[in-house]
Amino acid sequence: MRKFVLTALTLSTLLAAGAVSAAAPAAGTAPAPSPAPGSRHAEWRQQFFDKVDTNHDGTISRAEYQAWIDNRFAKLDSNGDGTVDANEVATSPMAAERVEKRAEGFVRRYDTTGSGQVSKTDFEAKEMQRFDRMSNGADSITEEQFDAAASQHFKHRRGAPADNGG
Repeated sequence: MRKFVLTALTLSTLLAAGAVSAAAPAAGTAPAPSPAPGSRHAEWRQQFFDKVDTNHDGTISRAEYQAWIDNRFAKLDSNGDGTVDANEVATSPMAAERVEKRAEGFVRRYDTTGSGQVSKTDFEAKEMQRFDRMSNGADSITEEQFDAAASQHFKHRRGAPADNGG
């Protein structure tokens, strides 16, 4: 439970930090490179921007950003007392929604029959396919192969092309 709470807090912090850096780069620094047009990351950034830019004038005002922050905090502060603790964050509707999305993604990846359920056989088969890709068909994986596969996985998650087969 503690690991989940820390993950939820970290993700929330990273999302807020990403929004700040996307909204306005620090003075004297070059803006971060934009994600490739049409990428999932670019689509996410545009959706996020559109959500925060409530009057859709193409800019996020300080008031719009403050309203977004207040709304996010209200979603975490389920009892409305103006403070949150780890348990409240972990049991918030935002955390439940995030967990639900991750669970749905897991089932989509591993459910080979379309039944909405993942059998142990399906799970093992998919994971052993991953092993075979990492090991290039060998019976073992070196640390170098494992690190290379992990690196490709994270590049893929950031929207960069990766040939990791799943």
